[in-house]
Amino acid sequence: MAFTAILFSSCNGKDPIWQTKPQDSSYATGFPLDQFHKMGIANDTIGQKTLVDQYRKILTKNVITHYPCIKNEKNIHFIFGSGSVKGVMSGDGKTYNGNFNNELIIILNDACVKDTLFLACGNGMLNPIHWKTQSNWGTAETCRFTIAPGEGLAHHLPQLEAWAAAAGELSVPIRDKKGNIVVHEKYLHYLGKYESVLFPGDVIDMCAGKVFNKIGQEVEFETRVKESEKANAKIHKKTKHRH
Repeated sequence: MAFTAILFSSCNGKDPIWQTKPQDSSYATGFPLDQFHKMGIANDTIGQKTLVDQYRKILTKNVITHYPCIKNEKNIHFIFGSGSVKGVMSGDGKTYNGNFNNELIIILNDACVKDTLFLACGNGMLNPIHWKTQSNWGTAETCRFTIAPGEGLAHHLPQLEAWAAAAGELSVPIRDKKGNIVVHEKYLHYLGKYESVLFPGDVIDMCAGKVFNKIGQEVEFETRVKESEKANAKIHKKTKHRH
């Protein structure tokens, strides 16, 4: 990944991240930002890296929530470093110049969106960064799992269980045998019981907390279960007549 470096002097004394109005603080939802910032001030970059690795799923979910059009999580890059920047968009509608130290920058390089912003405030940059130091801290994590022919949830269970804690509320429209909506705490267990309602090409999206069919439509499981029951009944009837 290439970055363009430019030299400039700051034209104002404000910290473009911590002393300006955030443009969008929700990129850090669920992430211990204050702790991350204190570690940065103390130059504890190892501790900061540990936090990012620990909360990578949360950060992935936050970005995908903003840009559900991103289909490949590898197009979400986390870059850590220090340097200078000119033209940082602020929540007050103004732009600021200044230095930053030990910050996490999110770089989106996808067909549907290209942007560079600070995790701490969501403030985007109108100009390339002049890096003093930088480290590539990897990409977002895969949060979509596609059901292939012959597969069931068991093939993806370890990944789904790993995502469960980070996913939060999963408003998946699925009912149990009694017709009751299943809450997210029972989501994995319930789907494991009803693998027959998942078809090849279905996409389990842990970031969105939904399941989509192969053409991108959200699955209405209540309708699908009824259709499956009818189809199974017809098969059973034909088999019975043969005997």
